Amino acid sequence: MYDDLLVQQANRKFISNAMKQPLLSLKEEQEATVKWKKTKDLKSLHLLISSYEKLIISTAIKFRKYGLPFGDLVQEGNIGILKAAYKFDPKIKVRFSTYAIWWIKSSIQEFILRNWSIVRIGSTSTQKFLFFQFSKIQNKINNLSDGSDTTKEELAKKLKINTFDIDKLSESPFKKDYQIDQTNLDSEDNRSPINFLKDSKPLPEEVTINDDFDKNRKLILKETLKILNNKEKHIILKRHLTYNPITLEAIGKELNLSKERVRQIEFRAMTKIKKRILSKNLKRNLF
Repeated sequence: MYDDLLVQQANRKFISNAMKQPLLSLKEEQEATVKWKKTKDLKSLHLLISSYEKLIISTAIKFRKYGLPFGDLVQEGNIGILKAAYKFDPKIKVRFSTYAIWWIKSSIQEFILRNWSIVRIGSTSTQKFLFFQFSKIQNKINNLSDGSDTTKEELAKKLKINTFDIDKLSESPFKKDYQIDQTNLDSEDNRSPINFLKDSKPLPEEVTINDDFDKNRKLILKETLKILNNKEKHIILKRHLTYNPITLEAIGKELNLSKERVRQIEFRAMTKIKKRILSKNLKRNLF
């Protein structure tokens, strides 16, 4: 909160200082652009940028509705005016400010398109036009569905876009990413979408019960295995208490017994275990 306040104060101070900078006259502008173009004089470049900083600010203000930090918009505007300074030809009969405004606006728009959504928005001229004129075009599309005399083809021709773009725009409007922990500021309910997600993990009391259950089961099995002889215990461990149980045949080779003999010992061992559990009334705790 404190950091946001500092940023706001810095922005206000920057805007105030920028608005106090006097605009260049036509003669001063021509001298600065010629000197910068011929000798790359940094003082002339700084003069051009500082004099038209208010042009950057006024353009950035128009794009604040897209929700991106104002300082970032201004910085992108500065990049745009730098591009304009490098590309401007003093020989053409046009003011530098007129030429620079296009680059400032283009740079800010590119920044917005890059940062509006995780899903990349198209960068073609038509897609840019649709994005930044979305609300106006959407109203015209709504008028079509409300019985307007204008046809879709006529609207597309007027906007200089294809009817396909109109259909796509009406079906898939541009929407900003919505954070899962973001609250709806337009509602009295301050809960976020994350509050409505179902947690698949067990409740704390269930975790405690399961932990106790597992400990109890391990203790019972450990005590029960003591009634088995070495062969029986070996077979039970290899066949039922391991992540990778082996076959009767493999155990037979280890113990030098036939497959059928191993099966008989396994059956006898399992019978002993069940009797032990039932005799001690431990079945409910084990299974």
